[in-house]
Amino acid sequence: MTTDGTITLRSAARSHTGLVRKNNQDSGYAGPNFLLIADGMGGHAGGDVASAITVARLAELDREPGGEDSLELLRTSILEANDRICRGVGEQPELAGMGTTVTAVLRAPGNRFALAHIGDSRGYVLRDGRLQPITHDHTFVQMLVDEGRITAEEAETHPQRSVVMKVLGDVGASPDLDLSLREAQIGDRWMLCSDGLTGFADLDDITRVLTEVSDPDEACRQLIDLALAGGGADNVTVVVGDVLEGEVETPAGVSVGSVHLNPRYAAIGENTEAESPADTATHYGDGDVPTDTVPLQAVSGDDDPKARDGATQPLRTGPGDEEEEDDLDEEVGKRSFLGWIITGLVIIALAVGGFFAYNYVSSQYYVAADEGKVSLYRGIDTTLGPIELSRLEDTTDIEVGSLNSYSQDRLRGSIPAGSRDEADRIIDNLRKESERSSGVSGNVEDSTSPTDPAPSPPSSTSADPSDAITRESQ
Repeated sequence: MTTDGTITLRSAARSHTGLVRKNNQDSGYAGPNFLLIADGMGGHAGGDVASAITVARLAELDREPGGEDSLELLRTSILEANDRICRGVGEQPELAGMGTTVTAVLRAPGNRFALAHIGDSRGYVLRDGRLQPITHDHTFVQMLVDEGRITAEEAETHPQRSVVMKVLGDVGASPDLDLSLREAQIGDRWMLCSDGLTGFADLDDITRVLTEVSDPDEACRQLIDLALAGGGADNVTVVVGDVLEGEVETPAGVSVGSVHLNPRYAAIGENTEAESPADTATHYGDGDVPTDTVPLQAVSGDDDPKARDGATQPLRTGPGDEEEEDDLDEEVGKRSFLGWIITGLVIIALAVGGFFAYNYVSSQYYVAADEGKVSLYRGIDTTLGPIELSRLEDTTDIEVGSLNSYSQDRLRGSIPAGSRDEADRIIDNLRKESERSSGVSGNVEDSTSPTDPAPSPPSSTSADPSDAITRESQ
Protein backbone atom coordinates (compact mmCIF):
# COMPACT_ATOMS: atom_id res chain seq x y z
CA MET A 1 0.00 0.00 0.00
CA THR A 2 1.02 3.62 -0.40
CA THR A 3 2.78 5.14 2.57
CA ASP A 4 2.82 8.71 3.85
CA GLY A 5 6.23 8.19 5.49
CA THR A 6 9.63 8.66 3.97
CA ILE A 7 10.71 6.06 1.44
CA THR A 8 14.13 5.18 0.11
CA LEU A 9 15.72 2.66 -2.24
CA ARG A 10 17.99 -0.22 -1.34
CA SER A 11 19.60 -0.75 -4.73
CA ALA A 12 22.35 -2.52 -6.65
CA ALA A 13 23.66 -2.65 -10.21
CA ARG A 14 25.77 -5.05 -12.24
CA SER A 15 27.00 -5.07 -15.84
CA HIS A 16 28.66 -7.67 -18.09
CA THR A 17 30.22 -7.38 -21.55
CA GLY A 18 28.56 -10.62 -22.63
CA LEU A 19 29.98 -13.59 -24.47
CA VAL A 20 30.34 -12.05 -27.93
CA ARG A 21 31.04 -8.31 -27.82
CA LYS A 22 34.56 -6.96 -27.31
CA ASN A 23 33.61 -3.91 -25.22
CA ASN A 24 30.81 -2.90 -22.89
CA GLN A 25 28.67 -0.08 -24.30
CA ASP A 26 26.18 -0.22 -21.41
CA SER A 27 26.37 2.03 -18.35
CA GLY A 28 24.23 1.94 -15.22
CA TYR A 29 23.74 3.59 -11.84
CA ALA A 30 22.02 2.57 -8.62
CA GLY A 31 21.65 4.80 -5.55
CA PRO A 32 19.25 5.44 -2.67
CA ASN A 33 17.31 8.05 -4.67
CA PHE A 34 18.05 7.33 -8.32
CA LEU A 35 18.18 4.37 -10.75
CA LEU A 36 19.47 4.60 -14.34
CA ILE A 37 20.24 2.39 -17.31
CA ALA A 38 21.91 3.63 -20.54
CA ASP A 39 22.58 1.25 -23.43
CA GLY A 40 25.03 2.77 -25.92
CA MET A 41 24.05 2.03 -29.47
CA GLY A 42 26.15 -0.87 -30.77
CA GLY A 43 25.63 0.20 -34.37
CA HIS A 44 26.92 3.72 -33.76
CA ALA A 45 30.46 4.93 -33.21
CA GLY A 46 31.16 5.66 -29.57
CA GLY A 47 28.15 4.02 -27.94
CA ASP A 48 30.25 3.38 -24.85
CA VAL A 49 31.12 7.09 -24.77
CA ALA A 50 27.48 8.20 -25.10
CA SER A 51 26.28 5.97 -22.24
CA ALA A 52 29.17 7.01 -20.00
CA ILE A 53 28.53 10.74 -20.61
CA THR A 54 24.85 10.25 -19.83
CA VAL A 55 25.33 8.34 -16.57
CA ALA A 56 28.11 10.69 -15.39
CA ARG A 57 25.79 13.67 -15.86
CA LEU A 58 22.60 12.14 -14.46
CA ALA A 59 24.21 10.51 -11.40
CA GLU A 60 24.28 14.03 -9.93
CA LEU A 61 20.52 13.65 -9.38
CA ASP A 62 21.02 11.05 -6.63
CA ARG A 63 20.16 13.32 -3.72
CA GLU A 64 17.25 13.91 -1.35
CA PRO A 65 14.26 15.27 -3.29
CA GLY A 66 13.77 18.99 -2.82
CA GLY A 67 10.89 21.29 -3.58
CA GLU A 68 11.59 21.44 -7.31
CA ASP A 69 9.53 19.58 -9.89
CA SER A 70 11.30 16.20 -10.06
CA LEU A 71 9.90 15.33 -13.47
CA GLU A 72 11.07 18.64 -14.95
CA LEU A 73 14.44 18.27 -13.24
CA LEU A 74 14.84 14.82 -14.75
CA ARG A 75 13.81 16.05 -18.21
CA THR A 76 16.18 19.04 -18.26
CA SER A 77 19.04 16.92 -16.93
CA ILE A 78 18.58 14.38 -19.73
CA LEU A 79 18.52 17.20 -22.29
CA GLU A 80 21.76 18.50 -20.80
CA ALA A 81 23.27 15.02 -21.18
CA ASN A 82 22.10 15.07 -24.79
CA ASP A 83 23.85 18.43 -25.31
CA ARG A 84 27.04 17.02 -23.77
CA ILE A 85 26.98 14.14 -26.23
CA CYS A 86 26.55 16.58 -29.13
CA ARG A 87 29.37 18.78 -27.81
CA GLY A 88 31.50 15.66 -27.53
CA VAL A 89 31.01 15.09 -31.25
CA GLY A 90 32.12 18.69 -31.81
CA GLU A 91 35.28 17.94 -29.85
CA GLN A 92 35.87 14.53 -31.47
CA PRO A 93 34.17 14.27 -34.91
CA GLU A 94 35.02 10.58 -35.16
CA LEU A 95 32.26 10.01 -32.57
CA ALA A 96 29.58 11.37 -34.91
CA GLY A 97 26.37 9.37 -34.71
CA MET A 98 26.84 8.01 -31.20
CA GLY A 99 23.69 7.48 -29.19
CA THR A 100 22.27 5.76 -26.13
CA THR A 101 19.00 4.65 -24.62
CA VAL A 102 17.95 6.10 -21.26
CA THR A 103 15.60 4.72 -18.62
CA ALA A 104 15.76 6.66 -15.35
CA VAL A 105 13.82 6.61 -12.07
CA LEU A 106 14.16 9.56 -9.66
CA ARG A 107 12.65 9.69 -6.17
CA ALA A 108 10.16 12.55 -5.98
CA PRO A 109 8.31 14.27 -3.10
CA GLY A 110 5.11 12.61 -1.95
CA ASN A 111 6.44 9.05 -2.15
CA ARG A 112 6.46 9.00 -5.92
CA PHE A 113 8.99 8.32 -8.64
CA ALA A 114 9.63 10.39 -11.74
CA LEU A 115 10.21 8.12 -14.75
CA ALA A 116 11.91 9.11 -18.02
CA HIS A 117 12.43 6.72 -20.92
CA ILE A 118 13.73 6.71 -24.48
CA GLY A 119 14.90 3.70 -26.52
CA ASP A 120 14.55 -0.04 -25.96
CA SER A 121 15.98 -0.52 -22.48
CA ARG A 122 13.19 -1.52 -20.11
CA GLY A 123 11.75 -0.80 -16.70
CA TYR A 124 9.64 -3.19 -14.58
CA VAL A 125 8.00 -3.14 -11.16
CA LEU A 126 7.50 -6.35 -9.18
CA ARG A 127 4.40 -5.81 -7.05
CA ASP A 128 2.48 -8.53 -5.21
CA GLY A 129 4.40 -11.22 -7.08
CA ARG A 130 3.52 -9.83 -10.52
CA LEU A 131 6.13 -8.25 -12.82
CA GLN A 132 4.64 -5.23 -14.59
CA PRO A 133 6.32 -3.32 -17.45
CA ILE A 134 6.50 0.45 -16.92
CA THR A 135 8.17 1.42 -20.21
CA HIS A 136 7.25 1.10 -23.88
CA ASP A 137 9.92 0.16 -26.42
CA HIS A 138 10.73 2.78 -29.06
CA THR A 139 11.52 0.16 -31.71
CA PHE A 140 10.38 -0.59 -35.23
CA VAL A 141 8.86 -3.95 -34.28
CA GLN A 142 6.99 -2.41 -31.31
CA MET A 143 5.49 0.09 -33.74
CA LEU A 144 4.32 -2.83 -35.91
CA VAL A 145 2.82 -4.50 -32.83
CA ASP A 146 1.04 -1.27 -31.80
CA GLU A 147 -0.42 -1.00 -35.30
CA GLY A 148 -1.62 -4.62 -35.19
CA ARG A 149 0.57 -5.65 -38.12
CA ILE A 150 2.45 -8.35 -36.17
CA THR A 151 1.96 -10.08 -32.82
CA ALA A 152 4.18 -9.68 -29.77
CA GLU A 153 5.39 -13.26 -30.33
CA GLU A 154 6.35 -12.48 -33.94
CA ALA A 155 8.21 -9.38 -32.76
CA GLU A 156 10.57 -11.53 -30.66
CA THR A 157 12.01 -13.19 -33.78
CA HIS A 158 11.52 -10.37 -36.30
CA PRO A 159 14.71 -9.71 -38.35
CA GLN A 160 14.46 -5.97 -37.57
CA ARG A 161 13.78 -6.31 -33.85
CA SER A 162 16.99 -4.39 -33.02
CA VAL A 163 16.04 -1.26 -34.97
CA VAL A 164 15.52 1.55 -32.41
CA MET A 165 13.39 4.52 -33.48
CA LYS A 166 14.28 6.96 -30.67
CA VAL A 167 17.52 7.42 -28.72
CA LEU A 168 19.47 10.09 -26.92
CA GLY A 169 22.50 11.63 -28.62
CA ASP A 170 23.90 12.82 -31.92
CA VAL A 171 21.57 10.77 -34.14
CA GLY A 172 19.72 13.46 -36.07
CA ALA A 173 16.66 14.17 -33.90
CA SER A 174 15.73 16.00 -30.73
CA PRO A 175 15.10 13.69 -27.75
CA ASP A 176 11.45 12.70 -27.51
CA LEU A 177 11.13 11.39 -23.96
CA ASP A 178 8.36 9.40 -22.31
CA LEU A 179 7.77 11.13 -18.93
CA SER A 180 5.48 10.07 -16.09
CA LEU A 181 5.03 10.11 -12.30
CA ARG A 182 4.56 6.76 -10.54
CA GLU A 183 3.14 6.06 -7.09
CA ALA A 184 5.44 4.10 -4.79
CA GLN A 185 4.41 1.22 -2.57
CA ILE A 186 6.45 -0.29 0.23
CA GLY A 187 7.73 -3.66 -0.94
CA ASP A 188 7.88 -2.74 -4.62
CA ARG A 189 10.97 -3.95 -6.44
CA TRP A 190 12.01 -1.85 -9.43
CA MET A 191 14.22 -3.30 -12.16
CA LEU A 192 15.84 -1.48 -15.07
CA CYS A 193 17.75 -3.47 -17.69
CA SER A 194 19.31 -3.27 -21.12
CA ASP A 195 17.95 -5.48 -23.90
CA GLY A 196 20.87 -7.82 -23.27
CA LEU A 197 18.74 -9.29 -20.47
CA THR A 198 15.25 -9.35 -22.01
CA GLY A 199 16.65 -10.52 -25.34
CA PHE A 200 18.25 -13.65 -23.90
CA ALA A 201 16.38 -14.53 -20.69
CA ASP A 202 12.80 -15.72 -20.35
CA LEU A 203 10.47 -13.30 -18.55
CA ASP A 204 9.19 -16.06 -16.28
CA ASP A 205 12.75 -16.81 -15.14
CA ILE A 206 13.38 -13.11 -14.56
CA THR A 207 10.23 -12.92 -12.43
CA ARG A 208 11.29 -15.99 -10.44
CA VAL A 209 14.71 -14.50 -9.59
CA LEU A 210 13.24 -11.12 -8.61
CA THR A 211 10.65 -12.87 -6.42
CA GLU A 212 12.90 -15.41 -4.71
CA VAL A 213 16.20 -13.54 -4.26
CA SER A 214 15.87 -10.87 -1.58
CA ASP A 215 19.28 -9.22 -1.88
CA PRO A 216 19.33 -6.73 -4.82
CA ASP A 217 22.99 -7.37 -5.66
CA GLU A 218 22.55 -11.15 -5.72
CA ALA A 219 19.41 -10.72 -7.82
CA CYS A 220 21.42 -8.67 -10.35
CA ARG A 221 24.10 -11.36 -10.46
CA GLN A 222 21.63 -14.18 -11.07
CA LEU A 223 19.78 -12.20 -13.74
CA ILE A 224 23.03 -11.65 -15.64
CA ASP A 225 23.76 -15.39 -15.32
CA LEU A 226 20.37 -16.04 -16.96
CA ALA A 227 21.30 -13.83 -19.92
CA LEU A 228 24.69 -15.50 -20.32
CA ALA A 229 23.11 -18.95 -20.15
CA GLY A 230 20.70 -17.85 -22.89
CA GLY A 231 23.50 -16.99 -25.29
CA GLY A 232 24.81 -13.69 -23.92
CA ALA A 233 25.36 -12.19 -27.37
CA ASP A 234 24.96 -8.61 -26.13
CA ASN A 235 26.12 -6.45 -23.24
CA VAL A 236 23.81 -6.95 -20.27
CA THR A 237 23.23 -4.49 -17.43
CA VAL A 238 20.71 -4.83 -14.58
CA VAL A 239 19.71 -2.29 -11.91
CA VAL A 240 17.46 -3.37 -9.01
CA GLY A 241 15.95 -1.10 -6.34
CA ASP A 242 13.72 -2.12 -3.42
CA VAL A 243 11.30 0.47 -2.00
CA LEU A 244 11.75 0.65 1.77
CA GLU A 245 9.97 2.73 4.41
CA GLY A 246 11.63 5.15 6.82
CA GLU A 247 15.23 6.15 7.14
CA VAL A 248 17.09 3.01 6.17
CA GLU A 249 20.87 2.88 5.97
CA THR A 250 21.64 2.22 2.31
CA PRO A 251 24.96 2.04 0.49
CA ALA A 252 26.15 4.97 -1.59
CA GLY A 253 25.39 5.04 -5.28
CA VAL A 254 27.43 2.83 -7.61
CA SER A 255 28.18 3.17 -11.33
CA VAL A 256 28.75 0.13 -13.55
CA GLY A 257 29.62 -0.58 -17.16
CA SER A 258 31.41 1.81 -19.47
CA VAL A 259 31.15 4.80 -17.12
CA HIS A 260 33.02 2.74 -14.49
CA LEU A 261 35.53 1.18 -16.89
CA ASN A 262 36.22 4.41 -18.80
CA PRO A 263 35.89 7.31 -16.33
CA ARG A 264 37.72 9.65 -18.74
CA TYR A 265 34.68 9.55 -21.03
CA ALA A 266 32.72 11.55 -18.45
CA ALA A 267 34.79 14.65 -19.24
CA ILE A 268 33.93 14.59 -22.96
CA GLY A 269 31.51 17.36 -23.90
CA GLU A 270 31.82 19.30 -20.62
CA ASN A 271 33.17 22.39 -22.40
CA THR A 272 29.99 24.43 -22.87
CA GLU A 273 31.73 26.85 -25.26
CA ALA A 274 32.61 24.12 -27.74
CA GLU A 275 30.48 24.11 -30.86
CA SER A 276 28.46 20.96 -31.42
CA PRO A 277 26.19 19.63 -34.15
CA ALA A 278 23.25 20.53 -31.88
CA ASP A 279 24.03 24.25 -32.38
CA THR A 280 22.20 24.32 -35.72
CA ALA A 281 18.51 23.67 -36.28
CA THR A 282 19.24 21.43 -39.26
CA HIS A 283 20.18 18.79 -36.69
CA TYR A 284 16.52 18.67 -35.62
CA GLY A 285 14.79 18.34 -38.98
CA ASP A 286 12.29 20.76 -40.48
CA GLY A 287 11.09 22.51 -37.35
CA ASP A 288 8.44 19.97 -36.31
CA VAL A 289 10.21 19.37 -33.00
CA PRO A 290 8.89 21.29 -29.94
CA THR A 291 11.10 24.32 -29.41
CA ASP A 292 11.51 23.64 -25.69
CA THR A 293 13.91 20.82 -26.57
CA VAL A 294 15.82 22.70 -29.25
CA PRO A 295 18.89 24.79 -28.36
CA LEU A 296 17.95 28.47 -28.11
CA GLN A 297 20.30 29.59 -30.87
CA ALA A 298 18.50 27.24 -33.28
CA VAL A 299 15.20 29.17 -32.99
CA SER A 300 14.83 32.28 -35.10
CA GLY A 301 12.12 34.92 -35.22
CA ASP A 302 12.68 35.39 -38.93
CA ASP A 303 9.96 33.93 -41.14
CA ASP A 304 12.50 33.06 -43.80
CA PRO A 305 12.74 29.25 -43.74
CA LYS A 306 16.39 29.44 -44.65
CA ALA A 307 17.03 31.51 -41.55
CA ARG A 308 15.14 28.99 -39.40
CA ASP A 309 17.21 26.04 -40.61
CA GLY A 310 20.44 27.96 -40.09
CA ALA A 311 21.40 28.15 -43.77
CA THR A 312 21.92 31.92 -43.63
CA GLN A 313 23.63 32.05 -40.25
CA PRO A 314 27.31 33.12 -40.41
CA LEU A 315 29.95 30.64 -39.33
CA ARG A 316 31.66 31.25 -36.01
CA THR A 317 35.36 32.03 -36.11
CA GLY A 318 37.91 31.63 -33.38
CA PRO A 319 41.52 30.75 -32.68
CA GLY A 320 40.98 27.01 -33.10
CA ASP A 321 38.73 27.07 -36.16
CA GLU A 322 41.56 26.70 -38.69
CA GLU A 323 42.89 23.61 -36.93
CA GLU A 324 39.38 22.15 -36.68
CA GLU A 325 38.82 22.74 -40.39
CA ASP A 326 42.13 21.03 -41.18
CA ASP A 327 41.14 18.06 -39.03
CA LEU A 328 37.75 17.94 -40.72
CA ASP A 329 39.33 18.07 -44.19
CA GLU A 330 41.67 15.27 -43.20
CA GLU A 331 38.74 13.20 -41.89
CA VAL A 332 36.73 13.83 -45.07
CA GLY A 333 39.79 12.91 -47.14
CA LYS A 334 40.17 9.62 -45.24
CA ARG A 335 36.50 8.75 -45.71
CA SER A 336 36.68 9.64 -49.43
CA PHE A 337 39.80 7.49 -49.85
CA LEU A 338 38.10 4.63 -48.01
CA GLY A 339 35.09 4.98 -50.29
CA TRP A 340 37.29 4.65 -53.37
CA ILE A 341 38.95 1.56 -51.92
CA ILE A 342 35.57 -0.07 -51.23
CA THR A 343 34.35 0.83 -54.72
CA GLY A 344 37.50 -0.63 -56.26
CA LEU A 345 37.13 -3.86 -54.27
CA VAL A 346 33.50 -4.20 -55.37
CA ILE A 347 34.48 -3.72 -59.03
CA ILE A 348 37.29 -6.28 -58.71
CA ALA A 349 34.92 -8.76 -57.03
CA LEU A 350 32.37 -8.31 -59.82
CA ALA A 351 35.06 -8.73 -62.49
CA VAL A 352 36.44 -11.90 -60.88
CA GLY A 353 32.95 -13.29 -60.40
CA GLY A 354 32.09 -12.49 -64.02
CA PHE A 355 35.27 -14.16 -65.24
CA PHE A 356 34.55 -17.40 -63.40
CA ALA A 357 30.89 -17.32 -64.45
CA TYR A 358 31.89 -16.88 -68.10
CA ASN A 359 34.38 -19.74 -67.91
CA TYR A 360 31.79 -22.00 -66.33
CA VAL A 361 29.12 -21.22 -68.92
CA SER A 362 31.64 -21.67 -71.76
CA SER A 363 32.57 -25.14 -70.50
CA GLN A 364 28.96 -26.40 -70.56
CA TYR A 365 27.19 -28.05 -73.54
CA TYR A 366 23.77 -29.44 -74.30
CA VAL A 367 22.11 -31.36 -77.14
CA ALA A 368 18.74 -30.25 -78.51
CA ALA A 369 16.61 -30.28 -81.64
CA ASP A 370 17.04 -27.53 -84.23
CA GLU A 371 14.88 -27.54 -87.35
CA GLY A 372 14.39 -31.30 -87.12
CA LYS A 373 18.08 -32.09 -86.67
CA VAL A 374 20.05 -33.11 -83.58
CA SER A 375 22.21 -30.08 -82.76
CA LEU A 376 25.00 -29.25 -80.32
CA TYR A 377 24.95 -26.05 -78.27
CA ARG A 378 27.64 -24.53 -76.12
CA GLY A 379 26.60 -22.87 -72.87
CA ILE A 380 23.50 -23.22 -70.67
CA ASP A 381 19.98 -23.59 -71.99
CA THR A 382 18.64 -20.41 -70.38
CA THR A 383 18.61 -16.63 -70.72
CA LEU A 384 19.68 -13.79 -68.46
CA GLY A 385 17.22 -11.05 -69.33
CA PRO A 386 17.78 -10.40 -73.06
CA ILE A 387 21.10 -12.30 -73.05
CA GLU A 388 21.23 -15.86 -74.38
CA LEU A 389 23.67 -17.96 -72.36
CA SER A 390 24.29 -20.42 -75.21
CA ARG A 391 25.14 -20.53 -78.91
CA LEU A 392 24.75 -23.12 -81.67
CA GLU A 393 28.01 -25.03 -82.00
CA ASP A 394 27.17 -27.73 -84.60
CA THR A 395 24.21 -29.27 -86.43
CA THR A 396 24.38 -33.01 -87.20
CA ASP A 397 22.69 -34.98 -89.98
CA ILE A 398 20.68 -37.02 -87.48
CA GLU A 399 16.94 -36.64 -88.07
CA VAL A 400 15.01 -36.20 -84.83
CA GLY A 401 12.10 -38.08 -86.38
CA SER A 402 14.25 -41.20 -86.76
CA LEU A 403 14.60 -41.52 -82.99
CA ASN A 404 12.21 -43.19 -80.56
CA SER A 405 9.65 -41.05 -78.74
CA TYR A 406 11.65 -41.08 -75.48
CA SER A 407 14.67 -39.47 -77.15
CA GLN A 408 12.47 -37.05 -79.07
CA ASP A 409 10.88 -35.88 -75.82
CA ARG A 410 14.32 -35.28 -74.31
CA LEU A 411 15.43 -33.29 -77.33
CA ARG A 412 12.37 -31.02 -77.19
CA GLY A 413 13.96 -29.70 -74.04
CA SER A 414 17.68 -30.24 -73.85
CA ILE A 415 20.13 -32.92 -72.77
CA PRO A 416 22.89 -31.28 -70.68
CA ALA A 417 26.53 -32.29 -70.90
CA GLY A 418 29.34 -31.20 -68.61
CA SER A 419 32.01 -31.28 -71.35
CA ARG A 420 32.49 -31.55 -75.11
CA ASP A 421 33.50 -35.20 -74.82
CA GLU A 422 30.30 -36.00 -72.95
CA ALA A 423 28.24 -34.13 -75.56
CA ASP A 424 29.95 -36.09 -78.36
CA ARG A 425 29.13 -39.35 -76.56
CA ILE A 426 25.46 -38.36 -76.33
CA ILE A 427 25.38 -37.52 -80.06
CA ASP A 428 27.13 -40.83 -80.88
CA ASN A 429 24.47 -42.77 -78.93
CA LEU A 430 21.71 -40.89 -80.78
CA ARG A 431 23.37 -41.63 -84.14
CA LYS A 432 23.52 -45.35 -83.34
CA GLU A 433 19.86 -45.31 -82.32
CA SER A 434 18.94 -43.55 -85.57
CA GLU A 435 20.85 -46.10 -87.63
CA ARG A 436 19.14 -49.00 -85.86
CA SER A 437 15.73 -47.43 -86.44
CA SER A 438 16.41 -46.86 -90.15
CA GLY A 439 17.16 -50.60 -90.62
CA VAL A 440 13.64 -51.60 -89.49
CA SER A 441 10.81 -51.53 -92.09
CA GLY A 442 7.30 -50.36 -91.29
CA ASN A 443 6.31 -48.61 -88.12
CA VAL A 444 9.03 -48.50 -85.53
CA GLU A 445 7.87 -49.32 -82.04
CA ASP A 446 9.62 -47.70 -79.09
CA SER A 447 11.97 -49.90 -77.20
CA THR A 448 10.88 -50.74 -73.72
CA SER A 449 14.45 -50.10 -72.63
CA PRO A 450 15.59 -47.22 -74.85
CA THR A 451 19.17 -46.12 -74.98
CA ASP A 452 19.44 -43.14 -72.68
CA PRO A 453 21.40 -40.45 -74.48
CA ALA A 454 21.77 -38.51 -71.24
CA PRO A 455 24.79 -39.01 -68.99
CA SER A 456 24.33 -41.68 -66.37
CA PRO A 457 23.64 -40.44 -62.87
CA PRO A 458 26.52 -40.80 -60.42
CA SER A 459 26.63 -43.97 -58.38
CA SER A 460 25.70 -43.84 -54.72
CA THR A 461 29.36 -44.19 -53.79
CA SER A 462 30.58 -41.31 -55.95
CA ALA A 463 28.77 -38.49 -54.13
CA ASP A 464 27.26 -38.32 -50.70
CA PRO A 465 24.53 -35.63 -50.61
CA SER A 466 25.11 -35.00 -46.93
CA ASP A 467 28.80 -34.40 -47.62
CA ALA A 468 27.91 -31.90 -50.32
CA ILE A 469 25.61 -30.06 -47.93
CA THR A 470 28.33 -30.00 -45.30
CA ARG A 471 30.84 -28.54 -47.70
CA GLU A 472 28.33 -25.91 -48.81
CA SER A 473 27.54 -24.89 -45.23
CA GLN A 474 31.23 -24.58 -44.44
